[in-house]
Order: sequence, then structure tokens, then C-alpha cells
Amino acid sequence: MVSAMAPLSAYLSDVAEAWIKLDGKDFRLDDWPMHRAIYDGRHLRTLLKTSRQVGKSTTLANFCIVECSLIPHFSSMFVTPSKEQTVRFSNSRVQKTMRYSPIINRRFLHPELSDRVFHKQFTNGAEMLFTYALDDADRLRGPSVDRTNYDEIQDLLYDPVVIVGNETLSESDYQFETYAGTPKTMENTIEYLWEKSTQTEWVIQCDACKKHQFIVSDACIGKRGPECLGCRAPLNPRNGQWIDTNPPKIDQIHPETILKGFHINQLIMPSNVPAAMQGQGPDRLALAEKRWARILRKYEEATSMAVFKNEVLGVSDAIGARLISLEELESLCLGPALVQFPAAPDFQGYSLHVAGVDWSGGGQSGLSRTVLWIWGFRPHDQKLVCKYYKVFPNTNPVHTVEEIATICAGYEVSMVIGDAGEGMLANSTLATKLGPHRVHQVQYGAQKEPIKWNGRDRYTADRTTLIDNFFMILKKAQVEFGPLSEMHVAIEDILNEYEEVTQSGRKVWRHSPQRPDDCLHAAIFGWVALKLVQNDMKFYH
Repeated sequence: MVSAMAPLSAYLSDVAEAWIKLDGKDFRLDDWPMHRAIYDGRHLRTLLKTSRQVGKSTTLANFCIVECSLIPHFSSMFVTPSKEQTVRFSNSRVQKTMRYSPIINRRFLHPELSDRVFHKQFTNGAEMLFTYALDDADRLRGPSVDRTNYDEIQDLLYDPVVIVGNETLSESDYQFETYAGTPKTMENTIEYLWEKSTQTEWVIQCDACKKHQFIVSDACIGKRGPECLGCRAPLNPRNGQWIDTNPPKIDQIHPETILKGFHINQLIMPSNVPAAMQGQGPDRLALAEKRWARILRKYEEATSMAVFKNEVLGVSDAIGARLISLEELESLCLGPALVQFPAAPDFQGYSLHVAGVDWSGGGQSGLSRTVLWIWGFRPHDQKLVCKYYKVFPNTNPVHTVEEIATICAGYEVSMVIGDAGEGMLANSTLATKLGPHRVHQVQYGAQKEPIKWNGRDRYTADRTTLIDNFFMILKKAQVEFGPLSEMHVAIEDILNEYEEVTQSGRKVWRHSPQRPDDCLHAAIFGWVALKLVQNDMKFYH
């Protein structure tokens, strides 16, 4: 038995089993043997790549309740993609568990301490913060915490949301990072993290042929449970152990940068597998058979194998949906050669020029770049023509701003729109060189209005709506790009953006952190500048 004053040296799994109650019952890991490593590993960086219904949310909540209880003045921040998800997690997982776990309630809660949805305090000075961010990281700025917890990470933009969120760890002595979610496409944030992780799999030994294997496909699905791929005998997940399939090279990497990635799916959960419930009593065996029958039915009746792989197997599948093709983009490459410093003939036939700048976020992915895009508006056919674009190396930001100012002045741009997310200082510097009337900034986010002025210093815009509308004008051939030989980098950036639907049912645009999309957003900002100059705020929404 673990006492109510257990030291930090205690295994967190033991403390959780001693202190936590779920739905009036003692919390036990007997049927979740693979979860002990998550509680007890004390990894600085942890990834839980899971299917649905494998205890992910329960594990996150219990783990952090125990951690905050054991460590005085510890601070943990939870981030989900939406307010609704955060409120549900705070109330249903954390609040309910703390209130109905007698030791936690008695020793660490007090009526005078904060017990709000977004902020909970413990008697030892520890606290939990709850927030949400899908495309806009502003809500994550400000607090200083010891652990960041990102749930449904597959629906969060890695750069900037996770990058900004992890800045809250900069003053901590702990600096723990936890990522959890269910896979989607091969280009998703969770797949990006998984590729960089230890890719730790639950490796099960077959009782019959003694071969070891882990489950990442539907090939092992049998009539009464998972089967050995060698001899087709039933597999018992209780015979498993965690093995790194992508072990870190300690001589090449600092230990604090190692991302411990655990893959957990429904097929390795003992409560779903009849072979794991033999000898556990007839009722528990019958329940396991019922649960496996449900998994088998979902498999046999699946209308989308991609969804089955995501939701049941916990693996990524397929490529994200693109609204526009390579061939369509290449067909737009009919415009004049790109010119950095225009001469008088370059202005003929154009009523005005505008510019967009997507500033480098300097993210951990190392692939965020600053991009300038110059559009010319040709009134005789109402087309937007790419006159110039440039991807700047991440070297000297002062020189980059100076060069951008020089190019924009050369094109006599009517307006420049810069990204407000990571470019506030750069936008301000650019405004001093070109004039504040010509430089404005747009901050992406999620809102009902396509774009609106915040009354102070920037426009805020719904990211999904702007991307939707820009892709529409591309598909309608209302733009012209420069020669194909000069547009390859821009086209690749545009194609890196793909469409997904979040867990809450909202359509969003995403890109892999390994595949930048900066040219796309610089082009969008320039297009927004044209609409503002022309006082045209019509958007399909």
C-alpha cells in the first residue's frame, strides 16, 4: 500500500492505483499492463500514438493528477484543439476523478483554491491549466509550466501551435512534453512526431511457436482474437513487452531530445482479447469475446479501411486530400519572367502591385522560411499575376527585411500584408521603411468572419476560409504564375497543403512539418492585400 504522503521516488503507477478511483472503483492497471511504462518512465518527451478506446485520456488525466499531487508547485498545461474538447476533458476526466478519489480530494483539494474548468489548484501549490488551440497559439502564450500535454495532437498545427506552446517550458526545471492522439494521414503532425520517436511497439511472444511480433496491420485479425502471423495461434497481449523499433543513437543525440513514442491499439488491450482472459473468470472471458466480436464486425463491415486503421489499429493511412492538382498549377504558368527589380515596361498593363510576406517562425522543424510574394493586378482580364517571389534563407533577419523593403519599393506596392503570428517585429520594421499606411498584418485563427479588423493593430482571419477561397481562384484560373521553370518551389509548397476533418468535425487545412507551405501563405497574404486595396471583402464562406 502506498501512503498518502508517497515520495516522488515512488512509481507513479503504484501511486495511481493507491490514490485514484474511477466510477467508484479502485483504479487498476491489471488489464492495461502496457500503460505502466507511461506512468513510470519519467521520459522528458513522450508520444502516445493510439487508437480510440484504449485509455489514452484516462492515462493523461490520472498521470498528471498524481504528478501534481506528488510534486509541490508543479504546473501542468493541457491543450486540445477546441474549447469543447478541453471543457469535456477537464470536467469528465480530471474534475470527476479528483473529486471522487478520497485521498486526492482530502489531501490536495480545498474550497478556497481555484477549481475552475480552465484552472485547478492543489494544496501543495501545484496547478493544472487547461486551454485550446487549433490554428492560433495566442491562448498558449504567457504561463510558465513544467509539463505541456497536447491531446488530439493530430488536429493541432505543429508549427506554430506546438512550438509556441513549448515556450511555456523555458523557465522550468523539468520541461516535460507529452503528445497524444489518434493517427490520420501519413502527412499528419502525429506521423511527423512518430517518425522522430523511438517507435516503441508492444512486442508479443506467441505461446505456440515462440515468435515475437507487434501489431500494425489487419493481417493478424482472427475470428477469436489476434493471431500469430507465423502459425496463426492466438496471441496473448499479456505476453508482451515494449521494444524500441527505432532506438535512439545515444552517441549522436542528447538524451533530453529523445522522444519516447508508444503505439497502443485495441488489438493489444487484454480486455478485448479472449486469450488474455482465460482463467480470469467466465464473466470477464464472455466480455472479452463480446468486445472482440465488435472489433471483428467493425473490420468486416468497414466502409473505409483508412478509418479502421486509424480508429482501431492506431496507424496512419493514405495521403491527405488535395483540392488542386499539379497539372492544374502547371497550367497557370503562363506569365512573364520573374523580375526582382522592375523597369518601366514591367508596369505596363498593370493597375497596381501588392505584396505578401510569410515570416519565418524559426520552428523546431527547421523548415519554416520567410517568403515574399509580389502580385500585379491586370485590369483588362481581371487577373492576378505573379511578378516575383523569393524564399529567403534563415540567416540575417535584418538584411531580409531591408531587401524585402527594397523590392516592395521598386514595385511601388500599394499594400504589403505580413504574417502577424511570428512577424510582429518584422512588420513594424517594414512599416518604418515603407510607411505605416502601406504595411498591415494578418493573424490566422478560427473565427466566423472571413476577415475583420481587431480595432488595434491587425486583421484577424479564418485560416480555413482564406485557403478555401484562394484555392478556388486558382482552380478558376484567375491567376497567372511565372514560367514553369521558375515556379517549382512555389508549386511544391502549394501542393504540401492538404485537407482534413478534425475529431470535432471541422474541416481544416494542414501540412506536414517536414513539408513547408510558406509560399502558399505569402501568396494568400498578397491576395488579401489586393482585396483590401480594392475594398472587396467578398469571400465564399
